[in-house]
Amino acid sequence: MLPIPNLDDRYFDQIVQDARKAIPKLFPQWTDENAHDPGITLIELMSWMTEVQQYYLNRITEKNERKFLKLLGIHLKESFSARAQLTFTGMQELQVLPKGTRLAAMDQLFETVETLQAVPSTLDKIIVRTAVAASDYTSSNDHASIAYYAFGPDAKSGSKLYLGFDRELPTGIPISISFKLFDGYPVPVGVAANGMSEMISSVGVSWKYVGSEDGEGWLPVELLRDTTMHLSQTGQIVLCLDKPMRPMLVHPANDKRRYWLCCTLESDGYELAPKIEQIHINTVEAVQRTTWSEAIVFDSSGEAGMICSRVAHLPYYGLNLVQVREAGGDWRDWQAVTDIRNSGPDDCSYELSHDPLLKTTEIRFGDGQHGAIPTMGKQTIRLISYVPDFELDRWIGGSNGLPQQEFEVKRAQRCLKDSLLLQVGRREPGISGFIWEDWTRVEDFDQSGSEDRHYVWDEANYVFRFGNNEEGWIPHDSEQDNLRLISLQTGGGQRGNVKDGLISEFVTDDPELQGIRVTNPTPASGGTEAESVEEAKHRVRRDLHTPYRAVTAEDYEAIARATPGLRVARVKAIPLYKPGMVEQEQSKSAAQMTVVVVPYSESSQPKAGVGFLRTVRKHLELHRLLTTELHVIPAEYIKITVHAVVVVEPQLKEEPRRILHELYGLLQPLDRSDGSTGWTFGRAVYKGDIYGAISRLKGVVYVQDVWIDFEGSGARKNASGDILIPPYGLVTSGEHQVELISKADV
Repeated sequence: MLPIPNLDDRYFDQIVQDARKAIPKLFPQWTDENAHDPGITLIELMSWMTEVQQYYLNRITEKNERKFLKLLGIHLKESFSARAQLTFTGMQELQVLPKGTRLAAMDQLFETVETLQAVPSTLDKIIVRTAVAASDYTSSNDHASIAYYAFGPDAKSGSKLYLGFDRELPTGIPISISFKLFDGYPVPVGVAANGMSEMISSVGVSWKYVGSEDGEGWLPVELLRDTTMHLSQTGQIVLCLDKPMRPMLVHPANDKRRYWLCCTLESDGYELAPKIEQIHINTVEAVQRTTWSEAIVFDSSGEAGMICSRVAHLPYYGLNLVQVREAGGDWRDWQAVTDIRNSGPDDCSYELSHDPLLKTTEIRFGDGQHGAIPTMGKQTIRLISYVPDFELDRWIGGSNGLPQQEFEVKRAQRCLKDSLLLQVGRREPGISGFIWEDWTRVEDFDQSGSEDRHYVWDEANYVFRFGNNEEGWIPHDSEQDNLRLISLQTGGGQRGNVKDGLISEFVTDDPELQGIRVTNPTPASGGTEAESVEEAKHRVRRDLHTPYRAVTAEDYEAIARATPGLRVARVKAIPLYKPGMVEQEQSKSAAQMTVVVVPYSESSQPKAGVGFLRTVRKHLELHRLLTTELHVIPAEYIKITVHAVVVVEPQLKEEPRRILHELYGLLQPLDRSDGSTGWTFGRAVYKGDIYGAISRLKGVVYVQDVWIDFEGSGARKNASGDILIPPYGLVTSGEHQVELISKADV
């Protein structure tokens, strides 16, 4: 970073003295330099002004820093809302919880992000069956700190996970089941440096249920969504059943018949066998926010009697109005009526109704004779829904037609900026009411033209600002309020990261929700405060050291470690190398890059599966140079077996375990929790390494002899007895043999 010059390095007295010293050279006829001389008074005045100017020149204000960050393409991050998984229990029948259902955790409000059809079934049994055992883990599901293997510690194909329910799951509706997997491993899941790639699982699982018309039989389920990636990560599955379920017994749960779902591991290949902490049915994600108003758009088919429907909390419980897009692209409010059949052919009206069973809000338009038909087009119909308390606050005010207008809106404190949607109304001759224009929020007016419908939201002062007809258009003047918010959400911040079990109350006063229990089995997370200028400056410095383009081998390694969704334990980039080349040809393969990856695993020889390799490759493809041919391969393990004859102190003659422990620690592929590092990729195993490792131990007199053998492709032994490892190879320990000889017997 370039040094920042200190412009304010002289004080008033020094400036005056420097000026007085220059008088004899510049004006030799000036001989009276006393304080009563008017010239000295002017020098003191100018010196004071110079000191003040230098002081302000040396100050970099927050406004300047924001401009500098903008020049670098850096924008301050907004606050993020916390998210949590909610589980609903206690239903006596199927209950629809629409998107946006409001819940509370003390003073923090949460809203569900999608509609949930909660079923009255309860998860009653959890059975894991492998080729060697069948175990009941039902009690572990109530204790998040106790994890169990979903398919056993080896996760071999054919292993099964059974979920037993006390009553049958209904057919024809989506059923959500969440899985929380153990995550306390020393190697964290990678976070992408820049860009995202889809995770590909190395295994395959199938879901079936017991249900058949002619007896007991396993039928496949319709899997609508699987964010667990075949139980590779914490997430949710959403499935649907085509036929009714049938009860049956599953060993060892022989106490009664239950309704079972079965997850079968069809093809093994987990890099890390999944360990489950909790499984819950009737789950949905919730976000910490409050929606005061929202705008939902629909397409118009242009057909007579068209109906638009939506399942959501705010349209069902709040106030609504409908807009239709005019030919010029602006919007016009249509009139709500109780019966569309009473409308005339030119009446811009609609009929709105609610379905209490499905929590659906329907908009019915006319047929051309009784009510007008909206013009056909994409997103030409808009349903605006808002809470009753927002009726007055949604009106910002009326424009006076002057430049640089400001409107203070206290209700928009801690608003989520992406949710803001503001409209400005104008009058048109012959049309009753306003024609509404959508205006766009910008950070500032630097890039705004004279006709751009832009506004700035000043979050610090809760003020909406408008342009001056040179930088941003001026809203149309009106004697009535013609500025309104049609979409606004508030929330965000760390205060939303509540503990588990605190989200437990419905905010909506609906008698149908009484008796339903809700909780968050895990703490809410992800809530952050808005980024400050100082934090943004630190982020810029970090970004300078973060590779976003894979050029060097170090770039490839750093980006591969950050592959999203994967635990990459080790990685090695080999430039100018193509798989299959012999060592002497490495320098001949131009524009080639081979990346060797090792996943984190509880196995002694972690092996990257096909999905793991494809995921890393897809992520690297987003960052590599166009002319580089990329190869992603697993590591080749070379098993090293050491035979050593060691002379030791007499009292240690019968204790070879220390030497074996040292050899196993030296010849290992992965880093360990004790601080020992794994073997370097491609580094040869020399006899001197073995001599040195054994000789360091206390009680060892000397190493008499060492032989090294190996197993694995690509390695070879030279004339000195050392093992040469291929560049993509790692060593692992075989069955070492150590012969101890007392120094008294030598």
